[in-house]
Amino acid sequence: MFNSLSGRLTETTAYGVRIETAGVEWDLETSAQTISALARADGTVRLFTFLHHREDIMRLYGFHSQVERALFLELLKVSGIGPKQALRILSGAGSDRLPAILEAGDVDSLAALPGLGRKTAQKILVTLQGKLSLGEGAAAGASGGEIVAALVDMGFDRKAAQSAANAAEKSVADENLDDAQREAEILRRAIIALSSGGE
Repeated sequence: MFNSLSGRLTETTAYGVRIETAGVEWDLETSAQTISALARADGTVRLFTFLHHREDIMRLYGFHSQVERALFLELLKVSGIGPKQALRILSGAGSDRLPAILEAGDVDSLAALPGLGRKTAQKILVTLQGKLSLGEGAAAGASGGEIVAALVDMGFDRKAAQSAANAAEKSVADENLDDAQREAEILRRAIIALSSGGE
């Protein structure tokens, strides 16, 4: 429905931001990481969006990158995790650190996040460890160049993205994967490497 909003940042609130586009001011709930990213932006800003709609409520959520939005959507798959708690988790860990925590099964780091006990942290790991799907927007069968472009679109540095994609491609070379599985795995491993500070 909505993929993103681009416009002028008009206000930062306690829970998110407001953006004006074509005469309409949008009220979006965001993570602390997104608010921080927007504070450094000049002129027009862009937020990737998610519309949460229930019978009694409709809220629009905004994310500074596609990776952050993808992590948010993955967290919503966990039983008992709603949008507000998913944002708190992203605010506490950040989209750059959270994939590495999940991939490593680091329950202690998860449980240490504000408002997240050990039982909920274990539930998150059981649901998501080894199952992250962060490649939205990247077409199946993408070439190496398209994978790098997808990583850059997610906010990663091009040189680092190229290095991470090359390393990921070498790591899957001997695995018995079809083309679509291979591309998805290269992208997944590159995102994890970049998110954990590696290349």
